[in-house]
Amino acid sequence: MMTTRDSMKDLLSSSEKIIEQAEEQLELSNRGTFQMNEDYRNAQLELETLSYKIDKVMNSANAQQKEELHRLQLLVNERLNDMIFSDLDLTQFYR
Repeated sequence: MMTTRDSMKDLLSSSEKIIEQAEEQLELSNRGTFQMNEDYRNAQLELETLSYKIDKVMNSANAQQKEELHRLQLLVNERLNDMIFSDLDLTQFYR
């Protein structure tokens, strides 16, 4: 089964919204007094779900679509890592 142009367009559109939402939550978390809340956790979960969707779609994508999906996957992973590291108390590793 080949990935259609419309399904790629839909995935890219929803990805943009999910990434924007995650970036907003990261920005709030970087203000210092922000407490991780349900919105932050939901944004993180949405990124994880998006990552799985990208993997699934990549299996039926053509070469050009795979390249675009790979770039998207890198961006999603970067935002997900940012959220995970933002959530960690890194001082615990410097004892």
